[in-house]
Amino acid sequence: MNILETHEHFTRLWTEAQPIVAAYLSALVPDFQEAEDLLQDVAVILLRKFPEYTPDRPFIRWAIGIAKYEVLNARRRHARSRLTYQPDLLDRISEAYEELAPELERRAAALRECLQEIQGRAREILRLRYEQSLKPGAIAEQLSIASLSVRVALTRTRAALRACIDRKLKLDQA
Repeated sequence: MNILETHEHFTRLWTEAQPIVAAYLSALVPDFQEAEDLLQDVAVILLRKFPEYTPDRPFIRWAIGIAKYEVLNARRRHARSRLTYQPDLLDRISEAYEELAPELERRAAALRECLQEIQGRAREILRLRYEQSLKPGAIAEQLSIASLSVRVALTRTRAALRACIDRKLKLDQA
């Protein structure tokens, strides 16, 4: 595999794993900004160590293992901080995420497919909310609609996505 193919392969794997690793870190690290910083650190480490990755182990499990070590390193750095980390909790959460990884991967794949079905204003509202991290009020202002309309559209779109994901997962099990 040449370097471009290697980077493409890594990018595809990380794109699928990133939301799961982010949720894992958020469950372990109470400070949002620190969890985000750790997520970036994990991405850099994974990219650097990617030549060592072997496909016989699921990428998400490998990524969670790296994330676990980063949390432990952060814990050592913050030993005197008021933030506390509980080692037994870290192990239990790590095990749970590793067990759930295949299901989370299936859900993420179904979500990607379902997002392709969302069109029009609902798609634009989702893009502004989740890609640009705008609050409903800012979205309403940008689209010249009522803030309540944005909230209703988000609620309905999320419900439609949830139903679509459930349908796709049931089809996969059949």
